[in-house]
Amino acid sequence: MKSILDVIFPKTVNNEYQGGAIVFYGFCLLVARGFFSSCAHLFLPDGGINSIASVIVFEGLPNPNDVIYMLQAGGGVFQLSFALLNALVLWRYRSLIPLMLAFLLLQQSLLCMVHFMHPLTSAHYEYEPPAIANMYPLLIVEAILLFIAVRKSKAH
Repeated sequence: MKSILDVIFPKTVNNEYQGGAIVFYGFCLLVARGFFSSCAHLFLPDGGINSIASVIVFEGLPNPNDVIYMLQAGGGVFQLSFALLNALVLWRYRSLIPLMLAFLLLQQSLLCMVHFMHPLTSAHYEYEPPAIANMYPLLIVEAILLFIAVRKSKAH
């Protein structure tokens, strides 16, 4: 029986995944979500800040929104890079799915920490942004998928 570390950090990497279909298809959905989110942040003129997240438009000269949109697009670049890495894992290196789930869980945990450290009030939004509404449910889903992946892979 494998240890948890052997499942998350396999000694050999191949395209054989033994963590079960639920985890595999759940990971596929997370990868698709990553592509959609990264493309929105990268390619929408406002980075999705106003049009999707409903953050209010700020006033001032020079326009402070330009800085926010540029930073959001930069975040989209990093998100897209990570989504491409996850797609590579799906295509060629499926034994790394538990590792990538661990990274997704770490990323989501850090996003929750940032939201806790720098909370925005309802005065900043027209309505609750989808990323805020889905923050903790996504954290739970990723934790469950990682747990199942480790448990099923250890059994093989």
